[in-house]
Amino acid sequence: MKTETFNPQMGSGNKVERIYRILLSRKRKNLTAYRIAKDAEVSWSWAYRVLSDLDREGLIVGTTVKDPKEVFMKWVARKDNRRFREYHLQNPEEVLRNAGMDYVFTGYFAENLIGHYLFPRYREIYVKRQDANKWHEHLSENGYVGKGNFRMIIADEHVFFERDQINEWPVVSIQQLIVDLYRTGSECSEAADILLRRAYLDGPTL
Repeated sequence: MKTETFNPQMGSGNKVERIYRILLSRKRKNLTAYRIAKDAEVSWSWAYRVLSDLDREGLIVGTTVKDPKEVFMKWVARKDNRRFREYHLQNPEEVLRNAGMDYVFTGYFAENLIGHYLFPRYREIYVKRQDANKWHEHLSENGYVGKGNFRMIIADEHVFFERDQINEWPVVSIQQLIVDLYRTGSECSEAADILLRRAYLDGPTL
């Protein structure tokens, strides 16, 4: 990943993902197309177009999701525009506590905090684009650059939407975690299936 080449402009793909992220929220009730557009910071016409497509496919009625799994699969199938950089850190938790910059966990560690299915062998965090170079300096000063046990991810900052705090650690929303796990595949897809059933099919909100 070259952070300096990251496009700061919000492309059409990010707009669609923002709408999916809000539509799949377990916290927002009685959503309207106008409210979705406002929370996604996109035009009403963008929200209406995406919602109409989902409605025609029978995945939603109005703004009510009828088939959460298929909406997630449409999200997963979209081009992944995130940027990654990997590191190996001896004590990642201590490094994060001393960073002094904003971030949220996703992936293995976040799932372990919520679902307790995966062994947290990786630490994966989203950081804000403007902090990416400072993060690289901090992580490289406290570990090694290259494939290891830690991944820094840069993406549209809407991934911070509905962030949560679990055991004093910041984590992404349940919908963001599920799509990230599906994107990783293998045992992470199994964990995503479990979270999806618990959060969307069995009723209770995580």
